[in-house]
Amino acid sequence: MNTSPVENQEETSALQSASEHLVELAQSKQLVLLGDQTGIAEHVRFISQILPDLYEAGVHNLAWEFTNSRTQESLDQLLTAESWDEAACTNLFIDLLGIGFTYFEYAEVLKSAWSLNRGLESQAPRFRVVGLGLPTYVEDPSLLEGRSAAELELRNWWMGGNYRDVAAFHMANTLTNEVLRSGGRAVVLMSGERTTTGLIQWEDGLPTVTVGNLLHRWMAEGVARVLFHGSVADSQATERVEALIAAAPEKPDTFGIALDLATLGNVGLNEVVGSVDGKETSLRLKDVADSYIWLGNIESWSPCQLIENVITEENFEYLEARYRAIDPRSEPWTQSELEQIRIDGQTKLSDSWLKLPIIEEPPAKRNKFRKRRT
Repeated sequence: MNTSPVENQEETSALQSASEHLVELAQSKQLVLLGDQTGIAEHVRFISQILPDLYEAGVHNLAWEFTNSRTQESLDQLLTAESWDEAACTNLFIDLLGIGFTYFEYAEVLKSAWSLNRGLESQAPRFRVVGLGLPTYVEDPSLLEGRSAAELELRNWWMGGNYRDVAAFHMANTLTNEVLRSGGRAVVLMSGERTTTGLIQWEDGLPTVTVGNLLHRWMAEGVARVLFHGSVADSQATERVEALIAAAPEKPDTFGIALDLATLGNVGLNEVVGSVDGKETSLRLKDVADSYIWLGNIESWSPCQLIENVITEENFEYLEARYRAIDPRSEPWTQSELEQIRIDGQTKLSDSWLKLPIIEEPPAKRNKFRKRRT
């Protein structure tokens, strides 16, 4: 078996870098759904660095779930302003989840987009970041009567249906209105589970609905799914991918590759269950995604860092109310408590990431012919 990640390609063809592959794919599709896990600094920095290449290729939009669509006007103003506004940038993430998602590397993506726009000719189209986020819980604790807004039943009631389904339709409609109707192209960065296209999964006997599912039905080959390494919730498959890459003669630091042409595409999935094209069958990576991006193995990942000075005298009351809606108690949270909650959240970022299987060592065998005690 060929252990190289490349298979069925001309011997003279070189393995593409991650940026080259993603840009080339984005140039040929209207939407590229880029699935990731939240908070991996190396992956988010890659997005910041690739924006100029995307723009040069005619891809003028990055869409993501990390700012709310209700703040799109403020986001557009931020990216086209004469000078960089740090506070306005931070406020976009505060609007998303209060103190729950205030990470420096994601803010740097917006600053990179602003910097790109500052260098363009006055008549050139501006690069946009399109927010897809939708608040899916009650934000005002006075409406909750002591309940947590995070309760599933309450979230579904507030959204008028399964909140994940409502969010999926909202994101797909936002992409349609902000990108597709104007004939634009976009790379769409979101959590891996939202990006499934032809794969239908099941939960409590009902089919799940993702942004990728909806767009795939509407656009067919116009949308592609790309996976960052580790974004598929299958630890055994991820371990197999890392073994294949470690054995590859190319020894690439980064690469992007089409899965239908690669040995990686044949890696079996044991922990992902679902149907493709209405058929339930054993799945491989190439059955659930079009391309794969490798920036390093799991051990090389590091968590995003916090934006400094997020909680101020001016926004403390608002941030406290937002957090108390999620974690209610009779007395208000203090500013120092909220800051510690931010720190604890950043510390635990990696807890949500995929873990490779733990290899259990067999117990040591006892020596049947050991010397008798005298």
